[in-house]
Amino acid sequence: MEQHLGGNPIVCAGANVVVDTINEDFLNEVKNKADYIRKALSEIDEIKSISGIGLMIGLELKTKKASDVVKEGIKNGLIMLTAKSKVRLLPPLVITYEEIDQAIDILKNILKK
Repeated sequence: MEQHLGGNPIVCAGANVVVDTINEDFLNEVKNKADYIRKALSEIDEIKSISGIGLMIGLELKTKKASDVVKEGIKNGLIMLTAKSKVRLLPPLVITYEEIDQAIDILKNILKK
């Protein structure tokens, strides 16, 4: 039997760095970024509802198909996922506000088409 992730020393070292990085200030900044993203998304007319927790965000759209939006995002440099009929956003916890703004602009342009 082959194990791909179990006990891999490099993966464990990476996990240790993540655990050492997570503190109250870091988590507050993640919450602030999530709030910032949700506020920006709430201003986009095509978005019917926003769900999720933290930076794990689901978007229910009014008229567009999630898979079409994700395909357009990839063409424009924005990686998104689908979850059934929703668009899923899962940015890294260390995303910058500048990167958030770029992603929101790309998404807005896709949803305007």
